[in-house]
Amino acid sequence: MRVEFEFYATLRDAVGEKTVARELEAETSIETALHAVTDDHDGLESLVFRANGAVRPNVTVSLNGQPMNETDPADIGLSDGDTVVLSPGVAGGANAAAIAEVQA
Repeated sequence: MRVEFEFYATLRDAVGEKTVARELEAETSIETALHAVTDDHDGLESLVFRANGAVRPNVTVSLNGQPMNETDPADIGLSDGDTVVLSPGVAGGANAAAIAEVQA
């Protein structure tokens, strides 16, 4: 089966392109598929997985537009034509009160 992976921000930088298609065995789990894709791209594995093999909590994994972070990726089987999106969390910024104080 063919599954497409989309990458954003630092994950896209590590892959070098926005999307990658991958041929996988039928019913491959998201977790297995993620390991296969990260093995193909230097530096991607440490951005997606913790040392214990769990997906980093700051990485959002979506399947066909539905976030999967509350579900164990080992429990979800992929189907032909699925799209898995990986995006890192966004951090930083300032609160509105601090900005208003600086502008005053």
